[in-house]
Amino acid sequence: MSFQNLKVATKDIDVVLRSTRELELTRKALLSLGYFVPCIRGAYAKMNTSAILENSDGFRWDLFVQVVCNGLQLSESMAKRSIELFSLEKISVYMLAPEDIFVFKSVTSRDRDREDMYTLFTRGLDFDIIRDEILWQNEQDRSFAWIAFFFDGLEEFADRYKISHPVIGELHDLAYQDMLAQMLIERLKGGNKTYEELSQDMDSRDGKKVLESLVKKGIIKQLAESQFSLNDFS
Repeated sequence: MSFQNLKVATKDIDVVLRSTRELELTRKALLSLGYFVPCIRGAYAKMNTSAILENSDGFRWDLFVQVVCNGLQLSESMAKRSIELFSLEKISVYMLAPEDIFVFKSVTSRDRDREDMYTLFTRGLDFDIIRDEILWQNEQDRSFAWIAFFFDGLEEFADRYKISHPVIGELHDLAYQDMLAQMLIERLKGGNKTYEELSQDMDSRDGKKVLESLVKKGIIKQLAESQFSLNDFS
């Protein structure tokens, strides 16, 4: 965000690398410059970084390999939208597009990331890109309710800054469906279930709609008129 003139200064830099080889080279370079591995607590400990290095001034590098916060991937679409910051003989550095920074910051629990989301929002964002990216992320890993996880951060941001936007309502509905889908999948991990067993504590219409969607996608299969199971690959 500092490189895009959205912040005057920053206390850290988040870097997503494409391979463990790149991680090791970056780590060695930072150690040679006097950086060290700090003691990590709180929100930082939940980010599942591949490495964290800090210098004596307290400036920190958070390094990730391809995946951030245990599941959010650096997608090809993100890579294509990224903007070249600089290119040298042996290294090229790109900064994410504002929409993708917004997505990444929505899945962290650091207070200042909500402030950054607000800064990005006030500068203008293409929420179609944000919605499409989070939908793609969700389809890559059906073992986790990614839309619901993303929406938690978005809702916290919207409530804090009294933000209203049509896409927020749309993503709320998608997050609700995603949460129901994950509940159905989790219940089937214990064995085959009837529709009544699966939809317990759910609105019957919503539960049926989500179940039909999961069957259509091949994630769940219907064994009999009212018996369901997970497909082997789920």
